[in-house]
Amino acid sequence: MNRLLALVLGLFLLLDPGVASAWPQPPTRVSVLTMGPGDAAFTRFGHNAILLEWPERDVALVYNFGTFAFPGLEGVRAFVAGRLRYWLSVSTLPTTLKNYADQNRSMVVQQLRLTPEQKLSLARALARNARPDRRYYDYDYYYDNCSTRVRDVLDRVTEGALSRQLKGRPGRLTFREHTERSTAAIGWLYFALDLSLGPFVDRPIRRWEEVFIPSELHDALAGVTLDDPEKTRLVEREQVLLTAARPLVPRDPPSRTLGFTAAGLALGLGLAALGHLAIRRTAARVAFGVLTSVLGLLLGLAGSVFVYFWLFTKHWAASANENILVCPPWALPLAAFGITTALGRTGSSRVVRSLLAACALSAAVAVLLAWIPGFGQDNARTAGLLGPLWMGLYLGYARLRSDHHGQVQPAL
Repeated sequence: MNRLLALVLGLFLLLDPGVASAWPQPPTRVSVLTMGPGDAAFTRFGHNAILLEWPERDVALVYNFGTFAFPGLEGVRAFVAGRLRYWLSVSTLPTTLKNYADQNRSMVVQQLRLTPEQKLSLARALARNARPDRRYYDYDYYYDNCSTRVRDVLDRVTEGALSRQLKGRPGRLTFREHTERSTAAIGWLYFALDLSLGPFVDRPIRRWEEVFIPSELHDALAGVTLDDPEKTRLVEREQVLLTAARPLVPRDPPSRTLGFTAAGLALGLGLAALGHLAIRRTAARVAFGVLTSVLGLLLGLAGSVFVYFWLFTKHWAASANENILVCPPWALPLAAFGITTALGRTGSSRVVRSLLAACALSAAVAVLLAWIPGFGQDNARTAGLLGPLWMGLYLGYARLRSDHHGQVQPAL
């Protein structure tokens, strides 16, 4: 009978979280769940949630601030504009365990040492926050996410214990460095995020900000002490609920600058050599023109997106991105000119060389700035990879000129 009553109460709580505010008894246990990364791109940073348990009622509820939906074209528009709507959802612990076990993701529970009054206050605050009219919030990658929301609600219930101990300490890494180490195992995601982030994610941060990473919040909570004479630790007990058969996330970001630069130099030299061969070999000319078109389209479009994010959206982390210099929007016309070159219609080669000269010059500036310590943003990897491509393309086209018949001739 008690189990049936507990089930009914749990179902009512899930349907209407406000019911919890009427419960006279605080939860017996309050814990923080820390989940490891998964396979999907949006799971690479891990996750946090709050667990409230009433064992006498056989109820264990997980409050999850990381719930979101991506409804097709509307989701794309919201993402582009920087208006990501997340919400606080409630599920049971067995359901949560099954979901994360199915995804091969780890889970650790940290039971917190709170007073009955603090536990009840937290339960009621979460219940109010989970109501349909209060559960939504505007997500921010670094300042307002599933981990910072858990941090903030725990800071309030402990009367500022977390903020007093974390805000005065320097962070171990920057926002970008945490992003790089979290995505190091997925090459395309690592490169895409490194390319699209601007200089604001490279500034030094405090430990308080650093816990936007769920595993960092886990580590920070383990060191928080309560304001009592004994300096008792906030975390009373820790237990591993799930283990994952996957490599651990590296503690520090990988060092890939030299590798990216070496790859960029090799590709740039290859493009320059291909341009030289294009003087007399049709296959080389076609390949050179097609590559020019592809690079102009992809990198020019990327730069245009960066400009749009900077000027017209709320994506502050992408603002003032110096990678615009290696993804120049003015490269877009090369998408058309490259095709005409591939077809042997080189009457516009002077225009192409002018565009490539502008691209190569901006890329050279990007490479120079990237290697000046403490100047601009940390983009030595992307500048080292993409800068030589533009220089190689320019050198390749410098070997070509058009005669009055539009035929390709060796440059004088």
